[in-house]
Amino acid sequence: CLQMRVDMLALVLRASPRRGAHASGASVRLLPGKEPWRRCFSGRSSRRGRTQAIEGEASETTRSAGVATKVATSGASDAAGAPGGPGNVGTAATNGVGPPALFALPLYRKPAFPGFYQIMQVSEQEVLNFLLELRKKGQNDFLGGFMTKEQPGKQMDPDGEPTVPPSPAGDRGAGSASAHAHTQGLRRDAGRVATAAELEEVGTMLRVVSITPYESINGGQVVVMPQKRVRRTQVVSEASPHVPLPFVHVDYLPDPEVIEAQRKDVNALRLEIIATMKELLKTSFLYKEQYEQVIKFYDLEDPAKLADFAAGMSLAKRADLQAVLEENDILTRLNKVLMITKGDLEFARIQSKVKSQVEEKVAKDQKRMMLMEQMKQIKKELGHEKDEKQSLITQFQEAIKDKVLPEEAAKVIESELQRLSTLEPSFSEFNVSRTYLEWLTCLPWGQFDVENKDIAKAEQILNEDHYGLEDVKERILEHMAVSFLKDSVQGKIMCLVGPPGVGKTSIGKSIARSLDRKFYRFSVGGMHDVAELRGHRRTYIGAMPGKLIQALKVLQTSNPVVLIDEIDKLGRDYRGDPSSAFLEILDPEQNGAFRDHYLDVPVDLSGVLFVCTANTTDTIPGPLLDRMEVIRIAGYVYEEKVAIANQYLIPQTADASGVGTDRLHLHEQALSKMISDYAREAGVRHLRQLLEKVSRKVALSLVRKKPASDEETSSDMVAEKTEITVDNLTQYIGQPMHFSEQLYAMGKTPPGVVVGLAWTSMGGATLSVEARGRVPRSWEARGGIGMEDLAPRPDGWGQSSASDSKPGSGGTGGFMKITGQLGNVMSESSAISLTYARVFVRELDPMNMFLDEAHVHLNVPEGATPKDGPSAGVTMCSALVSLALNRPLRPNLAMTGELTLTGKVLKVGGIKEKVIAARREGIKTLILPKHNEADYSELKEYLRAGLTAHFVDHFDDVYRLAFDEEEVGALPFKPRGMPVVSVSTPLAPSFHDSGPRPLSDGSGAPAGEGEAPSLPDGGGGTS
Repeated sequence: CLQMRVDMLALVLRASPRRGAHASGASVRLLPGKEPWRRCFSGRSSRRGRTQAIEGEASETTRSAGVATKVATSGASDAAGAPGGPGNVGTAATNGVGPPALFALPLYRKPAFPGFYQIMQVSEQEVLNFLLELRKKGQNDFLGGFMTKEQPGKQMDPDGEPTVPPSPAGDRGAGSASAHAHTQGLRRDAGRVATAAELEEVGTMLRVVSITPYESINGGQVVVMPQKRVRRTQVVSEASPHVPLPFVHVDYLPDPEVIEAQRKDVNALRLEIIATMKELLKTSFLYKEQYEQVIKFYDLEDPAKLADFAAGMSLAKRADLQAVLEENDILTRLNKVLMITKGDLEFARIQSKVKSQVEEKVAKDQKRMMLMEQMKQIKKELGHEKDEKQSLITQFQEAIKDKVLPEEAAKVIESELQRLSTLEPSFSEFNVSRTYLEWLTCLPWGQFDVENKDIAKAEQILNEDHYGLEDVKERILEHMAVSFLKDSVQGKIMCLVGPPGVGKTSIGKSIARSLDRKFYRFSVGGMHDVAELRGHRRTYIGAMPGKLIQALKVLQTSNPVVLIDEIDKLGRDYRGDPSSAFLEILDPEQNGAFRDHYLDVPVDLSGVLFVCTANTTDTIPGPLLDRMEVIRIAGYVYEEKVAIANQYLIPQTADASGVGTDRLHLHEQALSKMISDYAREAGVRHLRQLLEKVSRKVALSLVRKKPASDEETSSDMVAEKTEITVDNLTQYIGQPMHFSEQLYAMGKTPPGVVVGLAWTSMGGATLSVEARGRVPRSWEARGGIGMEDLAPRPDGWGQSSASDSKPGSGGTGGFMKITGQLGNVMSESSAISLTYARVFVRELDPMNMFLDEAHVHLNVPEGATPKDGPSAGVTMCSALVSLALNRPLRPNLAMTGELTLTGKVLKVGGIKEKVIAARREGIKTLILPKHNEADYSELKEYLRAGLTAHFVDHFDDVYRLAFDEEEVGALPFKPRGMPVVSVSTPLAPSFHDSGPRPLSDGSGAPAGEGEAPSLPDGGGGTS
């Protein structure tokens, strides 16, 4: 209360002219007495009483200010001729002594132009209260309307509510009231500012007509009549918490006069503005409404009033309107108004265009909707169309009419149809039930395709698509025979295991074509989510059945061929284990009542022929592998690749590239070199890529070639055939990518080196096992047998030099170092081999203590490739024995087998892959375990052609077959194993001419012609 009295007193003193002490004394004597002070600081008064006391004090102070102003300006007349009397605060009056003073009302949206009433929304309650109080006392006839330099924007408080700019001096109550008013959606036309510097210099004198507060929210409406332009000259007082509007001195701006030289231009601009406004009235309804309300009070013949009228109606930018308000030259003002009006016209045209487009679209949609509703009602009246819900139910019933449904599925469908009939189409459950019924009714319940029963036709189809693969073809024919005899559709689970590129996926398509069944393929490589197989629960949004139910829906048959690709690459994580879901799907005893999580009814999968593919069975869980019939595809040998290339790959690639077989000829020698030096993998995928590369280069050369003369036509150029020979093969596919895996030419290895056979996921391979050793000098000093005391090695292999005989660590007892990135199994095999080799060498020669004392290094080359498996024991032991005896093995010999501590040779796997690898490297003699004789006998004859295989049961027979007994001496005891069985298969004539060159040794004699080692008498061998 005290602060408000001080502020008002200071305002009055600044507003009145200084005439000595009388005026000041008069102002001081007008201060209120003691009674208001007691009302302000009374602690026992209520809050409402305190508010009334403050309002009363403010009124008293305002009256005092009015008296002071009257005293200061006594005898002055109203220079502007404005009504309201010269003595009130806020009245634009002057007596020639000082300029008039007005309260400055900030305008936010646009400036006020003289001439017609304007309604302003004031959202700040404290500003509205101040104006009401002044009007109540009869002291606010006039205000100064000045537009703010920057339009206040919305701000967000920490609670997310929009706020207005903060009030001066931190008036917390006023700020909260303004924020509340703003949240109610008021248009903020006027309000308050912190300082008068935020206002423009030029404004308008406003006569307040009426003030109407809002009842339910803060703020209200203020109706004003702008009268004339004013310029702010001096700030008398800034806004304070109790006086929200600044008090400023102003000067009146005179109306512009039209000089005679500008009259024509002014008249032309006036007419152009009027024409533009008429066009604007035709385009915009908003302008037309405002025009009709204001035109009756305006004289359009006056250029200044016309400019104010057009600018006041415009929706142009604040800065452009302020520029019109400030402009005092009539010609320039009219130009600016014309530009603003033209911009409004263009905006109105765009708005009208958009409006017409929207109305046209809405009218079209409404018309179509109305016609559809009418047509629906007409059809319903005529009985041509039933209700949408009833139509759906009828459709579902028709879908299952001819199907043989299981009892449980029929009950579920009937129950769901009854539920659907009780739901409204607008309910969300209606669409869920509808989708569920669509899946239930679209499945092929009891529908089976008729299988092909012509065995000869099926065999012909299988042979057309694939060369070889007799195991797979025979198994499919057996399946057809069983189905024919039982006169029923049979399902089965088969798993094709083999290296990449051997045709596992394509054989699935051939199986479906030979059986006249439909084919569906999906890959499970990297699959983690069980829901992809068993479906989602219907409680989830976007739920759908699994892959198998989707396959039945797509194929519309209950006995398709489903190919599950890459089953050995299943994933497993927190979402589940898909391999566990396959335990039911791939079990013939369980998949007859497979339950999908989405359908939740039993579905019969027993008629489905499942074909799975995998590169290896190591990563397939044991229970899942036990449910599948595994068919291994080892890969293709040279002869098979030649046949596949001639029958399938070359015609396919030539036609695919547009060259054709009539313009491309690949010589047999070039094809042989391509297979042996470029495409040595187990499959034919890389061979196909090489042939495609050749075809593309041939096509490019044909297109680039131009006719040599005018007589030569393009058809003659295209008809020219390209010859691919051994000499120009590198021009098409580059240099050879593969060379022989054998480290030594002619198959002759030095002492300590043995060729072994290995199985990999990419097919078979040959591995050379190397063993080297040295004897410590301390052992030689004791008179032991040193390296130089052993028999000289042939051809200078392994001759020690001074640098090889470095001092050892001394002492007795040797050790063995192993390199080559071997796994745990091969490391254990090397330890067993060393133990048995020491015993075996001492049995041959009790004086040979080389392995007992020497430092031995055992290595398997290509250390970057991990190696592991239980089939290298015999090979490692032979390398150690060869090193100890200082004698090499027979040439062109390879072996495989696991060894025990007692010298027994155990059975191994991958015989077919190992035999193919041996043929690829031109090896003629194989030493295999005795128990693998049956596996070798099952191989096709062309795979065994030119090979001699010895099946041994004990390492004694390995020694007799691998070493030349004339050099190392015969066994001093009788062999301890079962009799050796030798199988020699002669080279077929058809393969003798076209087979790979490595199958012949340096003398040119083909394998199988008496080159196999023979057992000495008493060996018990059979051939």
